[in-house]
Amino acid sequence: MDIARSCAIGFVFSSLLTIVPPETSGGEPSGAFTLRESARVGAATRVLVELKAEGLSLPASPPGLRGAQQPKPLAVRVETRFGFDERVLKVDDRGVPRRVARRVLEAAAAINGDVRPEATVLRPDVSLLLTEITEEGVVATSAGGPLTRAELELVEAAGDPLGMPALLPDRPVAVGDHWPIGALAARSLSGYDALASNGLEATLESLDENNAKIKLAGVVRGAALGGEGSITCAGSFSFDRRMARIDHLTLTRKESRKPGPVEAGLDIKSTITVDRRSIESPAELADGVLASLVEPSAPELKLLQFRSADGKYVLQHDRDWHIIADDERQAALKRLDHGEVVAQCNLAVGPNAGRGRHQNLEQFRSDIRRALGQRFEHIDSAGELDEPDDGVFRYRVAVKGHEGNVGVIWYYYLIANPDGEQLLATFTLGEAHAKQFDDQDLRIIGSLQWQKPGEGRSDAPEPD
Repeated sequence: MDIARSCAIGFVFSSLLTIVPPETSGGEPSGAFTLRESARVGAATRVLVELKAEGLSLPASPPGLRGAQQPKPLAVRVETRFGFDERVLKVDDRGVPRRVARRVLEAAAAINGDVRPEATVLRPDVSLLLTEITEEGVVATSAGGPLTRAELELVEAAGDPLGMPALLPDRPVAVGDHWPIGALAARSLSGYDALASNGLEATLESLDENNAKIKLAGVVRGAALGGEGSITCAGSFSFDRRMARIDHLTLTRKESRKPGPVEAGLDIKSTITVDRRSIESPAELADGVLASLVEPSAPELKLLQFRSADGKYVLQHDRDWHIIADDERQAALKRLDHGEVVAQCNLAVGPNAGRGRHQNLEQFRSDIRRALGQRFEHIDSAGELDEPDDGVFRYRVAVKGHEGNVGVIWYYYLIANPDGEQLLATFTLGEAHAKQFDDQDLRIIGSLQWQKPGEGRSDAPEPD
């Protein structure tokens, strides 16, 4: 029996379970019904998630600024579209999907207004995704290689269908009944990675043999990347009882969020819509295609790719690093641990030293001492990295010092390719964070690859 036919039979069977009144099979109160998502492995769905938002971006204030010196709020408009075909790979013991494969049909975002315009489009070679529920929430990886941070934000969009089963009640309900929304759904709809309180509540407004209409409202308080905020939500969703799934959701959100360590604050209104419908499983998600894929929990799949603005180099980092600045001369990333900054990485393009050459190493160490001034205590170690053996020169200097009474560690790198192109990298962290930081600098610098002219550039269109 082929997968499509098996899935069809599974849908019919699950629909029988959801439309029979509980009093005929479980002794629940008359007029109460079970609303629960259920799917079979191999079932396929087409999904479109859209977001439109407009409001203000609230830049963080540099230390020491007060009153009129505070940065002005900036008008911002955001539109995103994320469309994909999805095939269920794993369900729990209740039939709720836990892991899916996705073939992305469209994934794009445009940010405009007074802020710097940005446009992001998912590269075709990373459009086959493995997405699953983990302790961290909904996590997406690409079978084609590391995503960029901007691409990750596209494919881990608010309103992800894997979080939708948590919108439904864990008991039979009748028209007029209400219930609290699960934490997974609250995180998915809010975009918060940490919840302080979840006041979302659903109410069953109407029900017939085919559909249930449910109202959704409440306030979620929490934080996104260390920026604390609250979101007031109001909307509705419909549950297709024959297909045993939520097939449409519309949610308006009003958010107020303080600036965090890596993102500006927000005062913004947005609308999220999600549509889902059954399809035949596409050839791009056939058994033969998926059989050779690596498990999505593999650590290497969760790495992200950073590509310099000038296209000269790429490197990889884990998902705790966040880009805070990026132009053709320099870039900066901060590392967060539960919303707290534990390290920073600065990348600066140096002058071309000539083919086969690099800056004098004694001069490099002298420049470090001069730059740190009274913060410098001593050089802990210095030497060239042996690996990887790719013809790129990598020289590392580990320095110990202080900022006030706080012990600080700096890792300085001088990197040069065979053509004499140079990159200067600096990692800064407090001594108290050295153990958890481990060898992050070595991993990042070891992954760095120089690009040929035009190689690895984004095909994203310029924003309007």
